Amino acid sequence: MNCLDYRRALLAGTGEADAMRVHRLQCAGCTAEWQEHAAFEGALRQALEVPVPEGFAERMTTVPVARRRRFLAAAATTLVAVGAGSYAWLARQDPLALACIDFVMKEEAKSIMMGAMPRAEARVALAGTLPVEVLEGVGQVRHISPCPFNGATAYHVVLAVPQGKVTLLVMPSAPMRGVRHADKEGMHAAVVATKNGSVGIVGADAAVVMSVAGAFQAYAATRSA
Repeated sequence: MNCLDYRRALLAGTGEADAMRVHRLQCAGCTAEWQEHAAFEGALRQALEVPVPEGFAERMTTVPVARRRRFLAAAATTLVAVGAGSYAWLARQDPLALACIDFVMKEEAKSIMMGAMPRAEARVALAGTLPVEVLEGVGQVRHISPCPFNGATAYHVVLAVPQGKVTLLVMPSAPMRGVRHADKEGMHAAVVATKNGSVGIVGADAAVVMSVAGAFQAYAATRSA
């Protein structure tokens, strides 16, 4: 196993296999990467130890996991239908989408450790771009915080969906059209337009990224109709 294989497997979140551990113990660079990843996961678990938002249990009851799975699958089909193309990131690398991947790989742990913003403030901040209620309809919102990104303020969101976990960068000041893609070191990203602005979606599973992107694009389409 080489360093690239190790880091791809680590970011995929499947745990450290024996071959990975053998490599890490012999590689200072991957040891540092593992330590940063472990710190991020620890901070994420700590971030989850917060009071449950008012009404969250009722929303979870009315939006069961099976329904979310069907919704995300349909959303992925919608994304392809409007012209994204299957796995289009294999053919082109968009700079903004690549910047989203770089954020996840280099800055996400620090953002988590800085702590989440109050959920009430997040609802106000995201209302005009990608409302928290829309996020909660797609998955479980584990973290929201403002962060500097691409020369402006974005909102860093960790979203757990039935198929895994994705990172979002909600960008109110970055309006765009269409869908942008990138692929780097085992991570996949899509950037789609929202109600006002755009959102970057990053994850280790290309199909999950497509599904979530499709869900947000479907929401944007309903708002512009």
